[in-house]
Amino acid sequence: MATVAALVAVTGLAAACDPGVPDGPFAVGTRSYTFVDTSRVTMAHNGQPQLPSRTLPTKVWYPAPGAPGGGDQPDAPAARRYGPYPLVIFSHGYTGNGPVYGPFVREWVEAGYVVAAPTFPLTHGGTPGGTVLNDYVQQPADVSFVIDQLLRLNHQPGSGLRDVIDPKRIAAAGHSLGAITTIGVAYNSCCRDPRIKAAIPISGIELPFPGGASQFTRTPSLFIHGDADGTVPYSLGRDVFLKQARRPKFLLTLFGAGHVDLFLNAPGKVITKSVVDFLDFYIKQRPSGLTRIHRDGNKAGVSSLDARLPERNPSVVEPAA
Repeated sequence: MATVAALVAVTGLAAACDPGVPDGPFAVGTRSYTFVDTSRVTMAHNGQPQLPSRTLPTKVWYPAPGAPGGGDQPDAPAARRYGPYPLVIFSHGYTGNGPVYGPFVREWVEAGYVVAAPTFPLTHGGTPGGTVLNDYVQQPADVSFVIDQLLRLNHQPGSGLRDVIDPKRIAAAGHSLGAITTIGVAYNSCCRDPRIKAAIPISGIELPFPGGASQFTRTPSLFIHGDADGTVPYSLGRDVFLKQARRPKFLLTLFGAGHVDLFLNAPGKVITKSVVDFLDFYIKQRPSGLTRIHRDGNKAGVSSLDARLPERNPSVVEPAA
């Protein structure tokens, strides 16, 4: 009975602190880092030698002081007055890189999130010797390493990220091969990182990881897919949502959208709003996020939202497991 009373009290407090709209908008600051994991190697490939470490250039976007709506502000101070902010790790797609998703993820930052996008050693477009698709199996560990390094900077005196990140509010997102990476780090026993409290796979499927097994938990998920995707078929992504993911789970379908153009125009606007709504509900624990995602995810002629919520109490934010 005490537990129920506490849950009601917490939910009521969250509602009382909920303005009903996303935070911000904030100006956007950026910083660039190069993180080197000396505990793991980069495999030999296509005539390139094995390297003794894995190097992860990482672009970080964060709320900054000043008027919103302008360009990114390199090395600007953070808007610490309103922090610390939740962290979202974004994993890029095959042959992509972290910074290329900047125009997309910066809108999450304007709503009060820190977003970090590493560029993976062997799946980015500029990989010496050519990309190595199978290196995706290393990428969940890369994500966890980047989280480690960002939290180190969060506690480091003099760091530009000092006290900017809330270490208890972390989510993972990714596109295409980055969605596969996100599913791995959130839901595979090989490399599941318990610090991740929500996952957003975009245009992805589940692939196997050595030494691991699919282990979907109650960590909330928002699957996003265009139903005209010619690279990763929509039916395969939908199957992961229907047959493997556990509640609470959402599937945002973009009508007529392909693998990349889903980020553009009307579909892109729907994705941005729905992601912020989802994160606001599950990461910031704002009850209005649930109402907003149903409104923003269902746009006539553009998108639909399939929401599978906990059957006991769909309006309560349940802890991830």
